[in-house]
Amino acid sequence: MREISAAIAVIVMWGLWAFLFKIGSQEIGIRKALFYTYLIGAVISIVIMLYTLPGKMELNRGVVTIIFATLAGFAGTLIWYFVLQKHEASIITSFTALYPVVTVALSILFLKERISLPNAAGVMLAIIAGLLLSL
Repeated sequence: MREISAAIAVIVMWGLWAFLFKIGSQEIGIRKALFYTYLIGAVISIVIMLYTLPGKMELNRGVVTIIFATLAGFAGTLIWYFVLQKHEASIITSFTALYPVVTVALSILFLKERISLPNAAGVMLAIIAGLLLSL
């Protein structure tokens, strides 16, 4: 039950984030919105970096994978910000929330994970919902 509460909190926070970003960026423009977004993000990142500072720095496959994951996440976020400026937040945010479908597909293909029939049906229904939202 604790996991579900945490997941709901994430959904609420991300929903609030997208909604407030849309309002704020309409008011001050995308360039200023990105400046303030990443200024606050940099401060938060510095605090997290200081808290999690490893004993020694290393460069191995895991670190390289994390670097690419972070670059992909930032690229997706930047694209999302710009798309959000041109289109309705309710559509863009709902449609881009389908990103777990990519994670599921990659996990099945490369990590050999399996999903249950109800999970597969849920993924298919999510894809159908995304297609309907894009109309």
